[in-house]
Formats: sequence, structure tokens, C-alpha cells
Amino acid sequence: MHELSVAQAVVRTVLDAVGDDTVESVEVSVGALSGVAPSALEFCWDIATAGTSLAGSGLQITQVPTSVYCHPCGRVVEPETGLCCPRCDQPSPDLRSGRELLVLAARVHDRGSP
Repeated sequence: MHELSVAQAVVRTVLDAVGDDTVESVEVSVGALSGVAPSALEFCWDIATAGTSLAGSGLQITQVPTSVYCHPCGRVVEPETGLCCPRCDQPSPDLRSGRELLVLAARVHDRGSP
């Protein structure tokens, strides 16, 4: 399960950004073609955050569908199968979304609040 190493990389990225501040939640986007299973990433989150300032934080995952630009149709579409346009059935190598794995935000605990 490579999602554990992905979760650990997300933790390192957040720690680099926030230092020792206590993190309440982290938001990531996961593309349909990224090779990362959102449910497995969620499963690994507590293990990856143990012993860090992210321990006990929530993980919010936004799933990003695959989209391609269809040149014959002149528009961005979400293929139903493969990378073919659902309208004209032509394949497209012009991938617009679906491979990403991005850390979008980290909510840090306000030290002034209880």
C-alpha cells in the first residue's frame, strides 16, 4: 500500500509549511488517475500523523475526475471510458485533470482560542 508513503509525504509538506503549529485538518485533492485510492489514504492518515503536530487532525479529500480537451468538439469533457470524448468518441491525448495530488490547505489551531 503506497498510500502510507503518500500520507507521510503530505504530512512532511504540511509540517514544512506550518512548523510546530497544531494542525486541525488538511485538505487534499486526488485525481482519478493519480494512482492513489482515497479510502486507503484516509486509512493511513492516523498512522502517518502519529507523533507529529498533525496527530488527531482530519483529512478532507476532494476527488478530481479525469478530464480531457476534445479537439474535434472544442471543449473539455469527462471521459466515460479511457480518454475518449463521450460525445464524438475520439481519443484525446490532451489531459486536463485527473493526475493531480495536491495539498490544498491546512487549518492550524489558533493558539489564542481554547
